[in-house]
Amino acid sequence: MNTLKSILFICLSLSVFDAQSMAISSLMLTNADSKAGVFTLDNTDEITYFLKTSVSKVEIVDNEIIKTPYTRANLDAWGIATKPSKLVIEPNMVKEIQVESICGDKCVTDRDQVYQINIQPVSYSTEGKEQSKINMLFGFSPYYIVPAKQSQVEYLLEYQGETITAKNSGNTMIDIVIDQCRESTQAQDKALCKANFTILAGRTRDIHVPNDLQRSELEVVVLNHDESFKEAITLRRGK
Repeated sequence: MNTLKSILFICLSLSVFDAQSMAISSLMLTNADSKAGVFTLDNTDEITYFLKTSVSKVEIVDNEIIKTPYTRANLDAWGIATKPSKLVIEPNMVKEIQVESICGDKCVTDRDQVYQINIQPVSYSTEGKEQSKINMLFGFSPYYIVPAKQSQVEYLLEYQGETITAKNSGNTMIDIVIDQCRESTQAQDKALCKANFTILAGRTRDIHVPNDLQRSELEVVVLNHDESFKEAITLRRGK
């Protein structure tokens, strides 16, 4: 089965459709399986949407996120492809976009392979009238991650003031969960005492700790994509 993970709070810039018109199953998907990963789109609007997809390879270079769009010019370097690349979603309909591996024996498995799937609406005309609402929409840009075959988790966390400096020097993404909840905390209140961040392999980020979670000591859990690595630590401010 595909390993699918929704990230509640992520340190990546993602754009989304108006929640009243279109919904997507996840803004970050990890898939360690050889089968295709799946994004599900749900059109709750009253109009039909014409969508197109494209892919960008995401790499970390000198701590910067570099995105290289897939084009015909670099076709030989493509690691994944979306199916379909164009789709129509009628009102109250649900459609799937599959993400398939196409690199075969050339697939890199010793470190995470990270991609951004760009899903953009395109305008169309009906009876000579241009669709006007299209200009008010933004596209989804979820991340799709094929994790390293063997996770090598290496990280450093420093808690200073209102931020945690997180350095991920391993070969795979890590989730950092700040958990100040107690056993007695009700489920509906856990959103106020818990936050989750993702750090890509090779990335160093300053994470702002929400005001309600700031303590002199923070209870933190570090996980990899499938939780085969899980470590609970206590961070002390200034250390």
